[in-house]
Amino acid sequence: MTGEEMERAIEFLLQSQANFEARMGAFEARQAAFEEQQRRTDEQIAETGRQLAAYAETQSEFIGIVTGSMKNLTENMKNLAENMKNLAEAQARTERTVGETNARLDRLAVMVEQHIVAGH
Repeated sequence: MTGEEMERAIEFLLQSQANFEARMGAFEARQAAFEEQQRRTDEQIAETGRQLAAYAETQSEFIGIVTGSMKNLTENMKNLAENMKNLAEAQARTERTVGETNARLDRLAVMVEQHIVAGH
């Protein structure tokens, strides 16, 4: 190999090495950018997990409140039904009493009328 060929070979090797180092630097920069993006993604996933946990807790509390309200409403409805039953029974007794009173008044009216007609 002549000196000129040797120089070209060395120059080729140096150029190849420089190209390799440039590609390696670009690769390392892309790798660093990828790792940074991965870190941000991991943080976002962790934040989303925290938010979902808070949302789930809020929903659990809401379900507990609604369940308690439904139980209270059910109890109130039972009480209302019992009160309505008692009211209906009291009204039926009142109607019987009024009916009996009216019958007695009718009998009294007949007696008074008979008494008047008889001249007393």
